[in-house]
Amino acid sequence: MKILLTGAAGFIGWKVTEFLLADGHTVVGVDNLNDAYDVRLKHWRLDQLKDHPNFTFHRLDITSQKELRELWELKEQRGRGAEEQGSGGKRLDFGLRPWSL
Repeated sequence: MKILLTGAAGFIGWKVTEFLLADGHTVVGVDNLNDAYDVRLKHWRLDQLKDHPNFTFHRLDITSQKELRELWELKEQRGRGAEEQGSGGKRLDFGLRPWSL
């Protein structure tokens, strides 16, 4: 199964990617590589995955509709999407206020 995994360079995303690859899945990892903590650690994690034939990585910000659309439109990346996203202790504000609808 082809899986889109967000936050692939974070600790949880990296471990989930390892498990999925070991289980025979193809993983398309995305991450914006923000500086919530040492980016060298994120690069180290990606280096552990880069040579796996069923792993591809795209640096992008999932809050950017344009970047997501471009990724989604790539024919080779079509497949089932599974999302895992952490913010390294940061709270993201997307401007959504469901209680005011």
